[in-house]
Amino acid sequence: MRDWRKISIASLLGAVACIGSSTLAQTATPRPALTNEQAIQLFEEAGFSVTSGRPVNRCGGASNPRIAFVDLNGDGRAEVHLADVDPRCYRKPGAYFAIMAQQPDGSWKRLIAEDGIVGFDAARTSGWNNLLLADPDSACPGVRRFAGTDYGPPNRCSPFAASELTAASPPSPRGMAGTPISQTKLFDWTEDQTSDARNLPALKRAAIFQAAGVQAVGGGRWTSCTDDASGRSEAQLAMIEDINGDGRPEAMIRDSGSYCNGSVGVASSVLTQTSTGAWSVMLSTQGFINFLESRGADNYPDIEVGLPGFCFPYRRWDGTEYAIAARWDREGKPCHPG
Repeated sequence: MRDWRKISIASLLGAVACIGSSTLAQTATPRPALTNEQAIQLFEEAGFSVTSGRPVNRCGGASNPRIAFVDLNGDGRAEVHLADVDPRCYRKPGAYFAIMAQQPDGSWKRLIAEDGIVGFDAARTSGWNNLLLADPDSACPGVRRFAGTDYGPPNRCSPFAASELTAASPPSPRGMAGTPISQTKLFDWTEDQTSDARNLPALKRAAIFQAAGVQAVGGGRWTSCTDDASGRSEAQLAMIEDINGDGRPEAMIRDSGSYCNGSVGVASSVLTQTSTGAWSVMLSTQGFINFLESRGADNYPDIEVGLPGFCFPYRRWDGTEYAIAARWDREGKPCHPG
């Protein structure tokens, strides 16, 4: 177990310079009060290990990442923009960034991380600043828009996307952990909500929604698609149940509406309750989620993601994330989307 007493916030953040605010299209925000544990977890969530109180990048090099505490969604609370430069480690242009948000339990959640230099646009999606990756500053140029719980799925410029990049050519129909992935659903229900989800007290339901980045928009309605003024986008707690037998419940949210989800019409999130009682997002994706009889790490059931078309991603918990393990059609044959 790490001895937190040997690592201070001063030693970890003391060498970190602030990013110049002239490049930012959002409000600089004072640094929130951080415990030693939260400071360490911030860097680890961004993809750094911490040795002797100093960050080490994914290539094993000592780093001096720069941090700005900024408000990206106008709620008065600080998000973190972390940037690092190491041409020997990072792809074009030899730089890396991560954006993170602090959760209700004080931990930090990564919203996006890519090799490149990010700019910030005054334009917003779902209340969050759009992110700009220009061609000279990234091998994956384009605009990143907030997608409800993060800035969209990872791409080849994300160091956390290895499973996504190999998913189009699955190595084996046996999946990631050596045991076969089943296409048989673990359970099914005929209504939109299980009875436990439908009867969950409002305060407990609100805590789950908030952990998933779903916002209250009045009249008892919640959604992550706050830009939809029609009122047709609405999130629902579909399930709350202990799906891996560890004594703590998991929850599934379905956020319906075509305004943000296009022809898919729904986005889904899976969360688990931690030992502290807080909720942590395990997966957020467009499409319908079905839990399957086969299981991955920590006894979590595999997931089929239902999307338009005839080729579906199958995800398995690897101890860190629900990574794509295969893409199959309804007959269990490997396929390629599009």
